[in-house]
Amino acid sequence: MLSCLLSGGCTQGVAAVAATGLFDAGGPFSVVGVSVPDAPILAQLIVFAVLLGGIYGLVALGLTMIFGVMDVINFAHGALMVVAMYALLYISEATGVSPFLVIPFAVLLLFLLGAGIYRVTIAPIIEAPQENQLIVTFGVLLILVSTIEIIFGSDPRSLDLDLGSFDVAGVFIPEGQLYALIIALVALVGTYLFLQRTMLGRAIRGTADNRDGAQYVGINVPRIDALTFGIGAALAGLAGAVVPLFQSFTPFLGDRYLINAFVVVVLGGLGSFPGAFLGGLVVGFLQVFGSFYLDGSLYQVVIFLVFILVLLVKPEGLLGGSADE
Repeated sequence: MLSCLLSGGCTQGVAAVAATGLFDAGGPFSVVGVSVPDAPILAQLIVFAVLLGGIYGLVALGLTMIFGVMDVINFAHGALMVVAMYALLYISEATGVSPFLVIPFAVLLLFLLGAGIYRVTIAPIIEAPQENQLIVTFGVLLILVSTIEIIFGSDPRSLDLDLGSFDVAGVFIPEGQLYALIIALVALVGTYLFLQRTMLGRAIRGTADNRDGAQYVGINVPRIDALTFGIGAALAGLAGAVVPLFQSFTPFLGDRYLINAFVVVVLGGLGSFPGAFLGGLVVGFLQVFGSFYLDGSLYQVVIFLVFILVLLVKPEGLLGGSADE
């Protein structure tokens, strides 16, 4: 059930578990007419929400990186995740190496692939209207997904892993999702420190602030763009590489994550890395608690209603800058 919930495509979600009696919504008290679950169940829901939110935040990091510097909305982000999933599977099975040790190779592969995609498809139209870039990245999505499907087929695949779970004060914590959350936090901190503490990171931030000004002071903006797109693809690869740790996957799984990742990026604030993680947590909580209280996929309606509300009240996002920027 949790793997299904974390995939973003589960139609029953936590509600399916509620039907079994494990999650009895009839708690000891209610708030404004809404039943509040008992403390252990509430703690379990919070754990699920944080795990899911961390994964969404990791998925959104690459999107916000590319948009924040280049103003390019990368529709191929989910497909890049899928490439990493299958790269991890193939390398691990071919070499017998632990999938955890293969993750860095998948990230490197996606960095190179991302830089190549930028050079071939984005660089020639970087100054063109944004809809051109949307169409091109959508085309890249179709090419990548179709290629993966031709090579590996469309049947669900999974790693030969049995990570299990452990119990903390009666709260069930799946190890695969916990490792994914830890990797997400490390990626967030590492990317932030890279941008803040290194000369290359400052060049990227300078390009994001003022592309013309960066070029005037000697920054090679096209090279920075290629590097940025490569890093964004590498972050997508990292997100894709952790997904097989806790669920099976198909060539189309990336689309499920991509939809909510766009919501996460806008909620947190375009170009904001802490905002991407905060937005991921918001969406994670909305999905888990929405699945607990609502039938089917109605939680997705709640997510988009909150998304619209934030756009109306704070268009720049929760941690974004001025809406005029």
